[in-house]
Amino acid sequence: MTLRLAATFVLIAGSAAVQPAAPAELGALFAKVADVPLGAKTSRFDYQSLDPATGRLAVSKMGSGKLLLFDARAGKLIAELDDFPKVTGVLMVPELKKIYASVPGAGLGASLSVALGMAGVSKGSGAVAIVDSVSLKQIARLPAGVFPDGIAYDPRDRRIFISDEMGGALTVIGADDDKPVARIDTGGEVGNVQYDPITRRVYVPVQSQDEMIAIDPVALKVVARHALAGCKHPHGLRIADGAPVGYVACDENDRLLAVDLNSGKVTGNLPIGRDPDVLAADPGIKRLYIASESGMLSVIDTSDAAKPVALGETMAGRNAHSVAVDPVTHQIFLPLRDLDGKAAMRILAPVRPR
Repeated sequence: MTLRLAATFVLIAGSAAVQPAAPAELGALFAKVADVPLGAKTSRFDYQSLDPATGRLAVSKMGSGKLLLFDARAGKLIAELDDFPKVTGVLMVPELKKIYASVPGAGLGASLSVALGMAGVSKGSGAVAIVDSVSLKQIARLPAGVFPDGIAYDPRDRRIFISDEMGGALTVIGADDDKPVARIDTGGEVGNVQYDPITRRVYVPVQSQDEMIAIDPVALKVVARHALAGCKHPHGLRIADGAPVGYVACDENDRLLAVDLNSGKVTGNLPIGRDPDVLAADPGIKRLYIASESGMLSVIDTSDAAKPVALGETMAGRNAHSVAVDPVTHQIFLPLRDLDGKAAMRILAPVRPR
C-alpha cells in the first residue's frame, strides 16, 4: 500500500483551510481509559455494535472466528462465542433481542440455499448467523452470498439487509420470522449498508462504481444511483442522526464525503486518516469518528450535518480500523488485534474542547 501524507482541517477566521499536518498526540484529542484483554491475539477484528440501553457491545473477532460480547460500562469481556468463521459484520437489534453476524466462511452450500428459496445466493458459501442476545444461543444461520459484510435493520418494515461485498448484492431476511425475503443486485462490489428513517430508504456504497445507491425496502429494488464525485472506492457508511445526510469513507483516496440523501449531492469533502474503514457517531456531542486500517482515528464535528468539519486525527493503535461509541458515556472502543501478545479493547474518552 502506498504511504500518504495525513491532512487535517484548521479553522482560520471562521473558515476551513486544508493543510497537511502530522497527527495530533493522543492526549490532545483523547484520554486513554484502559486496554482490556480480549483473549488470544488474532489476525483481525472487524465491525462492532452496541446496545446503548445495556452497554453490551458485540465485537467480531474475525481472525479467530469468534463473536465477542463485551460490557462497555464495566470494561470487561462477557463471552466468546465460537463457530463464526471469518466473521465480519455484526449488528445488535435490542427490540428483537437478536444479534446478527455476517459469516463469510460458514460453508453453506447450494443445496441449503435452494432449500431455503435462495438459489440466487448459491454461488457463495457465506451466511448470516442470528443469535439470541439473552441466551447467546444461535437461532438460525441463513445463506448470504459470497462475502457478507455490513448489516442494517429497517424497523419500519421489519427487515434485515446484509451487504454481499464480493457478490455485488444485498441479501434481505425477515426480522420476525428469520426467513429469506430477497436478493437485490447492486451492479457492483458493495461496502457497508445503512437504513435512514427519514427518507425510509436503505443505502449502500458501490465500491467498484464510486457511487451510492438507494433501495426501496418495501419494493426491494434500486430506486436511485448517486455518483460520488471526489471519492475513490467508497466503503464505510454512516447515516447522520436526525438529518438525511450520509457520511461515506473513501478508502483509496482517504476522503470523507457528506452526501444529501434526497438529491445525492456531495455537500462536504474532507481529508481523513489513511485507508479508512469503520465509522461511528456520538450524537450527544455531535462527533463522528472514522477508524482506519493505518491506525489513524479521525474526529469530525457534525454540528452542521451537511457541512462537517475535521477536528483532527491521532494514531489510536496498530490496525485500529474498527470503532464503536457509547452515547451514554461518550467513550470510544477500538479492538486491537495484538497488544503485547494479546488482543485488547482500547477504551478512549474524548477531550472536550474548551
